[in-house]
Amino acid sequence: MIIRYDKDLSKQCIFANGDELAQIMGHDRDNDGNRVYNYPDDKKEHVVTIDNPVLVTNNYRISNLEPSLRDTVFALFSRPVTTTEYDGTKLRFEQKKYTGAWGPSIDTLLFCRGLEHINLEDVTDAIELGCGSGFLSKYTLDNAPNLENMTLVDFNKYAILCAYDNINDPRAMFVTGDAVKYLTGKSYDLILCNPPYILRPKSIDDNAYEGLELLHYMITNADEHLNDGGKIITNISSISRDEVYKFIEDAGVEAREIDSMEVPLKVYNVLNNEEWMNYLLDRHHLKKERKDGYDYWQRIAITEINV
Repeated sequence: MIIRYDKDLSKQCIFANGDELAQIMGHDRDNDGNRVYNYPDDKKEHVVTIDNPVLVTNNYRISNLEPSLRDTVFALFSRPVTTTEYDGTKLRFEQKKYTGAWGPSIDTLLFCRGLEHINLEDVTDAIELGCGSGFLSKYTLDNAPNLENMTLVDFNKYAILCAYDNINDPRAMFVTGDAVKYLTGKSYDLILCNPPYILRPKSIDDNAYEGLELLHYMITNADEHLNDGGKIITNISSISRDEVYKFIEDAGVEAREIDSMEVPLKVYNVLNNEEWMNYLLDRHHLKKERKDGYDYWQRIAITEINV
């Protein structure tokens, strides 16, 4: 499956491609009536367009499609390989190969859209902390004209493998390990991070959504790790905005929102954990308010931080 987004994220276009054309879309005969099992991956067919997407996989909107189209789209989303395309950047993600990693999320794509609002021309040395699939770094490599070095760091070796498989660029360096330890003694023109952001008692900061330790470190130590004129671009969720802005105030740094989007909270290990949800509800970070098929929503703000 190919998922292609318009540059302004107003449309999500879903295509069947490769073998899906025979196995799902019914193109299993050639013009001579012979059985066809395989097609090249670059052969595709448009299936559906979703306007103003707020999730990569929006089960509610898909479920409201006509039955045959609905089931076709669900079948495509169940396939193990997805290619995401945004503004000329493409990334192929294979779930079974990259254990514990995630493909590009709506946060990732919003982050890329946000980069349009900063000057990338003066960036020569950049790093992404917790790179995941590597899409954001690949987008930066594609759009920062004077970039000389792009370092990708993630503690998950399979996330690094995904990034390595997708980025064929001599400017990229791949590091498996702890991002904070790697930063010791280093500084950059641009630090990118889509960090954990969901508060949890006694959180362990090894989950893509849990805790604020990485965000707190980046803000508190921004002056140590940014070159003159450098910037951190990060994601601040309404779930933890009050706490994060307290970090910003205490550190004396400047913060500027460059893009934002309201999206559903669709993190299963949070939604299905009663203790965790009660904690968020009790702290008034969340309230139950059903809209467009989802009970809980958050505002994602892509934010520029300067010393």
